[in-house]
Amino acid sequence: MVETTNLSEKNAVNKVDLPEFFLPDFCRVQSVFMVVLIGELLAVIFTLLSSNNAQDSWQLLGLYSISLQWVSLSSVITLCLLRPTLAGLRDSYAGIISLFIILLATAIYTYIAIVFYFGLSFDLAAITQRQFFLKNLLIAGLIGTVFLRYFYLQQQYRKQLSLESSARLEALQARIRPHFLFNSMNVIASLTRIDPAKAEEAIEDLSDLIRATLDTKDELIPLAIELENGKRYLSIEQLRLGERLQLDWQIDENALAIQVPPLSVQPLLENAVYHGIQMVPEGGTVVVKASVIDKSLLIEVTNPLYKSGEHRGNGIALDNIRQRLEVIFKGQAKLSRVAENDMYCVTMKIPKHVEE
Repeated sequence: MVETTNLSEKNAVNKVDLPEFFLPDFCRVQSVFMVVLIGELLAVIFTLLSSNNAQDSWQLLGLYSISLQWVSLSSVITLCLLRPTLAGLRDSYAGIISLFIILLATAIYTYIAIVFYFGLSFDLAAITQRQFFLKNLLIAGLIGTVFLRYFYLQQQYRKQLSLESSARLEALQARIRPHFLFNSMNVIASLTRIDPAKAEEAIEDLSDLIRATLDTKDELIPLAIELENGKRYLSIEQLRLGERLQLDWQIDENALAIQVPPLSVQPLLENAVYHGIQMVPEGGTVVVKASVIDKSLLIEVTNPLYKSGEHRGNGIALDNIRQRLEVIFKGQAKLSRVAENDMYCVTMKIPKHVEE
């Protein structure tokens, strides 16, 4: 019990998110590639707007490409280096500093172009140089402002989606918890008439299970903790069913650290008992398998069917788990069931994710 609690506390600490920053991570290759691509697209647009013949187009395209790539890449490198500092500031301050970096890179490039490309002495008193300098700053400021605003709105949209997903997930978890509690209380109620000592033991197991599962606020927990909670529940059922309930755990050690939603395996075990073992007079074995295949965690819960090909149940638990998997993993997780050869098997496949 102490070990499980410590693991849960550690997981809760790891779940504390750093302040979300609205700018993309420009240290990533994908982000740099997108910046280069957007820069080239802008260069083509400026060329088409400025040129009237093919010969001038190629020269202008080269000039615009060099200009935009120099400014954009130098800005990206600076934002990459300053990202830890900017991420700790308010979004408005970070946006102003980011825009200043873009304008500074533009000013430096404009100075280099005037001095080395045009071969002139830098003098903003000259009308032509001043117009060229201010035009470049204006264009860079407008483009930079548009993109910074776009990144900020994207971050707000992602934050809103995250809040909605969290609220939906909490609602789904709240729906399944009473179902599990009522079934456990029914087990204890039946034991109080048959064996009060076992009923007392079941109450202790249930209190540990409630403490371990119902108090967690984590979206994901290690599979080891979820299986431990499932074993607590099955220990309650074994007090009632005795030797009719046999268990076969086939767990890959590499799967234990992988993150799963809380109350995802335990309801499958509950269904296996109530719609399988309990309905079969001679009882049977619940087989629980967990393995890692490629980049996915595969969990299987198998139990005997009551009569060949027949399986009773309203599917509330499975539908709930399926919806929670959809909310958390955005369509990357699957839940399927198969009934054949007097056996019923539920398979859950989720993306592999290990808490660091």
